[in-house]
Amino acid sequence: MKQGNNHLVTPVERAATPHLEPIYQAIENNLGFIPNGILTMAKNPMLAQAFGQLFGCLSRFEHISNELKWAIATISSNAAGCQYCQGHFSHIASRVNVNRAKVLAAFEFETNVLFDEAERAALRFAFACSTSPAHLEKSHYEALGKHYSEEAVIEIAAVIAICGFLNRWNTAMDSQLEADPAAILDEINQITKFTV
Repeated sequence: MKQGNNHLVTPVERAATPHLEPIYQAIENNLGFIPNGILTMAKNPMLAQAFGQLFGCLSRFEHISNELKWAIATISSNAAGCQYCQGHFSHIASRVNVNRAKVLAAFEFETNVLFDEAERAALRFAFACSTSPAHLEKSHYEALGKHYSEEAVIEIAAVIAICGFLNRWNTAMDSQLEADPAAILDEINQITKFTV
């Protein structure tokens, strides 16, 4: 892992924060490891605990599929310019029984036959919402409304918002991408060109 620019805040050692172990375990269940961004956040245990509860909501969503949830997270992070989160969310998707071909084709959602119109509407919405400034138009809402219930739209927006927090956190902390998410991100970058 390369050395980042942030010399002001360094990640804690997991063993030094045993009171955060339930949060670590939940995140480790998704990723297979504890990311540097969380270990930096752990310097403020109240923040880490609050984020752990928020992130935990993602696993309890009932109105959008896991496949769509992690695709939204990946596309949202890409739109925000956060390669760290983009790598992590692609890595999570590859670990939770999401079609690997679909994970690798996420950035070609507009043209790839693996994505249906409902998924395209959600991913267009995620991308437009996650740019700064956001580029949401009435057509994004209309397309979303054709395919999703109010409850599903709330879950889609929640994924985007949670990603927004992580995108800004990891950018501000200059979190360095770990080996496993870096590998899948490299694989995606080698086979796709992302255009909206």
